Amino acid sequence: MEIFKKIYKSYTEVVFPPTCVCCGSSTNSDENSICSLCRGKRFESAGSARKEILPQSVAFVHTMWFFDKGGYLQDLLHKLKYHFMRGVGIELGYLLGKDSLHQHSTEELKYIDDLNPVIIPVPLHVKKRRKRGYNQARALAEGVSRSTGWNIIRKGAIKRTRKTKTQTGLTLEERSKNLKGAFQVTEPKLVQNRKCVVVDDVFTTGATTFELAKTLYEVNEVSSGILTVARA
Repeated sequence: MEIFKKIYKSYTEVVFPPTCVCCGSSTNSDENSICSLCRGKRFESAGSARKEILPQSVAFVHTMWFFDKGGYLQDLLHKLKYHFMRGVGIELGYLLGKDSLHQHSTEELKYIDDLNPVIIPVPLHVKKRRKRGYNQARALAEGVSRSTGWNIIRKGAIKRTRKTKTQTGLTLEERSKNLKGAFQVTEPKLVQNRKCVVVDDVFTTGATTFELAKTLYEVNEVSSGILTVARA
């Protein structure tokens, strides 16, 4: 039976060669959905925002790549969000988690581990999640968990209680006002005395992730980390 599986796999790879969901180039079968060029060299590395002034509720912000408006990465993240590409989200999250670990020192990672880190995917409002079919941030979180070993918060423990309007075109002040009070920690015991690591796809002004970090800080008084695939 195993030999037939290998023959079938070889046949399908010849007839339907695997291609990168980002750029469309051919990939090796062991490269999953994103080719080595896109994973390693196509996009500009963003890294950690160590020199930025962050709110008290935020310990660090780490983004993997800079956003390329109108380019490959924007198209990939659009597909991730609206085309139910959960596997791609997990793959991106895995890369994001590895990238974050490489950017932190041994001492910083020990400090995070000592606080029993928990991954918090930015939640969608229930109506938006039903319309979209899934939450791309949770797919990313699954990948981050695989590369870091950190657990993901249980579904429903953090909720988006208000259906906010789109952030596109809003100023920072308008974004912050739009998101004020949008999140609720329904199970405080799951985050108390723990380092929360908020995960999302794109960091623009930080209004969304900062508001969530603020909500978490009001419960556990521990500043959160923020991980995103891209920085716009």
